[in-house]
Amino acid sequence: MAVTWTRAWWRWTGGPTTRPVERVVRVDGRSRADEPDDERQAFGRWVRKRPRVDGGKRRGDGCGRRSLSPTWVLAVGGPQPAGRGGRVGGVGRDASRLAGLQRRLQGIAGGLAVYDEAPDNVSSSTYSSTPSLPGCRVAPGRRADAGLPLARVTSNRIDVEALAAMDGVGRFREVLPMLMDPVAFAEAFVSGDAAGGCRVPSRGMERHRATLRSCGVASDARSRPAFAMKAFTTPKKDGRTARLVLDARPLNDAMRRPPSMDLPRLRDFIAEVERHRFAMQCDGVSYFYQFPVDASISRYFGIGMKGCDMLLNVLCMGWSWAPCIAQRASNVLVRDLGLAWVDNFLVLGGTLDEAERNVAVFRKRAQAARVEVRAEGDDALWQVRSRFVCVGVEFDLAAETQRHRLDPAWAERWVDGSGMTAVLSGRATARQFAEVFGGAVWATDILAVPRCHFAALLSFAGRLGGRMVGAAAPVWDEVVDVPPSARRELGALRKIVRENPWVVGGVPEDTGSVLWTDASSRAWAALLEAEGRFVDGRQGVFAGPDADAHINLKEMLAFAEGVVRLCWAPGAQRCRIDNAAVVGAVAKGSSSSYAANRVLSRSLRVAERRRIVLCPDWVPSGGQLADPYTRGTSLPRFPAQLPLPRSRATPFDLF
Repeated sequence: MAVTWTRAWWRWTGGPTTRPVERVVRVDGRSRADEPDDERQAFGRWVRKRPRVDGGKRRGDGCGRRSLSPTWVLAVGGPQPAGRGGRVGGVGRDASRLAGLQRRLQGIAGGLAVYDEAPDNVSSSTYSSTPSLPGCRVAPGRRADAGLPLARVTSNRIDVEALAAMDGVGRFREVLPMLMDPVAFAEAFVSGDAAGGCRVPSRGMERHRATLRSCGVASDARSRPAFAMKAFTTPKKDGRTARLVLDARPLNDAMRRPPSMDLPRLRDFIAEVERHRFAMQCDGVSYFYQFPVDASISRYFGIGMKGCDMLLNVLCMGWSWAPCIAQRASNVLVRDLGLAWVDNFLVLGGTLDEAERNVAVFRKRAQAARVEVRAEGDDALWQVRSRFVCVGVEFDLAAETQRHRLDPAWAERWVDGSGMTAVLSGRATARQFAEVFGGAVWATDILAVPRCHFAALLSFAGRLGGRMVGAAAPVWDEVVDVPPSARRELGALRKIVRENPWVVGGVPEDTGSVLWTDASSRAWAALLEAEGRFVDGRQGVFAGPDADAHINLKEMLAFAEGVVRLCWAPGAQRCRIDNAAVVGAVAKGSSSSYAANRVLSRSLRVAERRRIVLCPDWVPSGGQLADPYTRGTSLPRFPAQLPLPRSRATPFDLF
């Protein structure tokens, strides 16, 4: 079956005038001259229209009028009689032909792609990958992964009751009924109706039926499951085996959102590890599959298969509640001993003796709850080390100052991967960009690189994410154009990751000064406090485009002026800001606004050159000492006494 692009004129009363085709995907044309610049590039310049298969007229389509705008149409297959008037390019006589064609397209090359704009050599280009049709849903797993055997799955089952007895906080006991109590499970449905009825068949999973039976992960369904969902496999990091994942979106959509996972933030995780000198690392063997599920609940975790459906007897990987249950169980095992990252356990100690004592306690807990663990990589189980790799981070606790960096093996895969090459070339699939961008977020967190330095990359990722979330059937193998500015920033980050420098932990000494910044609708002010007095300050009036900016951007501009003009001493610089959005952006190093990221990037680069660590704190507007100087009050002669806070601020507000 050939897949070619051809140009045609479009009118609603007939098909393309160049040649009849079996199926046409209409793409609204707009010239490249109409595109905005790459930093504000809006998606949708080539808008796909959903096909009309019923032959009816739609309101607002201008039926009966001739539309002579040029259109790129996708011709699939050999010549066929054009459809009746009002149908999109001769779809066929009824919807069944369209459904059959969709199945034929999904079976070619194992992947789908949509080209949102016409290729340069449109007239005669033939593509090896098959464009998808509007409304086709793409399997999250790649078809190439179906040939990999399933990784070794343990038949061990955790004693969840014993684990709940160890839970001194009660966080695991809070979610345990979702595994053992069918009444509590049914109450988690949003509509209150847990009847289900969804059935989505899986492709290529019959070959794993015997493996799933032998290890007790799944069993044949004796009656129709409440939810029979699509299963697929994804390759593990060894590249030789695959893990089973269930596309549990139908079940997730029917249930309420799970509570917090209690997963530590990555920066807090790294900071806690670097407070110690020794650690023991291990991970759970097929950790999710060690959690048993009550037989009355397993009917909700069905796998749609040919012949006979199967039921998962263990925690479903793909269910929205599964990570929360696994993480809270792991926190019980490492409580007061170390940290856990889902199925990765890290037992810590300030001295070798303390670490070995903590390891002994952890072993007793794991044995009492029947949790099967194994060593990471080539390490011996229960071995205490000072240099190790955990959750993609290499730690060196034996150095004079504890330090960390990216796992060199992971960094090499990310830098030289095929996804990176495709993104830097400018045309990559949405899946490739998502994988590369996820690695970029991970790398910036570990290497302590503020993400505001990559404003164009963040902006493009936000627009692409919004487009996928808003789509009825997001196509992850759709080809997207990555703007040049985003590619330049990604190339700069790629260079940093290739170097993979060590990051030294700890907080520098306090500078002893406090920076106060504030902005009003027309003016800004920044003052530096030291030893109970104002020692320096600046103020100004917004002009030009800044005068009409959002108040959050004006507050960010005031903060940037204060950092650039007033902060010179190296160390930890405390900042007092009464705008929560600015405080959050400075704390995490990025904002959701492209303009705010550009301003924040300028101030953070200045701080980096001066070896300043910015420590923002929020204060209420009544306690903002810089506020009077944004409302017409002139700056005092320095040094000056601190003004009293406004009367409406209470002592509790000030602290």
